[in-house]
Amino acid sequence: MKLKKLTRKEKEALYIKEMTRLQLHWGNPIDSDWSFVSKCSDEEIEKGINDTIEQLKFEKFFSYIGIIIKIIVIAFILLGIVGLLIFGIRQLF
Repeated sequence: MKLKKLTRKEKEALYIKEMTRLQLHWGNPIDSDWSFVSKCSDEEIEKGINDTIEQLKFEKFFSYIGIIIKIIVIAFILLGIVGLLIFGIRQLF
C-alpha cells in the first residue's frame, strides 16, 4: 500500500478504519474517541497502519487454521462413531 501518496486526513481515516476492524475481530468494545491520532506524527501513523494491517492478516490466518483443525477433529470423531456403529451392527448379525 502506498501510504506516502495519501494525505494526512486519509492516513488518519485509514488508521481508524483498520484499527476498528481489528477491534471488531477481537470482540472489543470500540471507543469513538480517536483524538490521539491527530497528535501522532506521519511516521507513527504509517507504522500504526502497517502494524494493524499485518496483525489483521496474522489473526485471520490463524482463525482459518483453527477452523480447519476443528473440522478435521469433528470429522475424525464422526468417522470413529460411524465405525463403532458399523462394528456393533456386524456383531449383532
